[in-house]
Amino acid sequence: MEQFVVRSAVASSDRPTLKFLGDHRAPGFPGVLAILEGRLSGFRTSGSWPAPDDFLWTCSYDGGSFELSDDWGGLFILPLSAAERVLDEVSEALVASGSFERTTEND
Repeated sequence: MEQFVVRSAVASSDRPTLKFLGDHRAPGFPGVLAILEGRLSGFRTSGSWPAPDDFLWTCSYDGGSFELSDDWGGLFILPLSAAERVLDEVSEALVASGSFERTTEND
């Protein structure tokens, strides 16, 4: 089972984020977009043209919007609106899929 952690905003200009732990580019890593599309009502997404190692999707659903950022540093969900609600509902969808569990990160 894969893991993720939700990080609180650390300054007024920061926003809370969801970070996937482990190697998100490894074979067999669950398809995050497919999971969210199947579990969030009204899910829509559009992607940017990828840079050599970076991909960015803008996603929205009935509860809010977020970016899914896939780069050399990891895979992240960055809320654009209704941050707490988005992170709660995305977390619930990921856990309900049976492919992920929420954990805490030891920094």
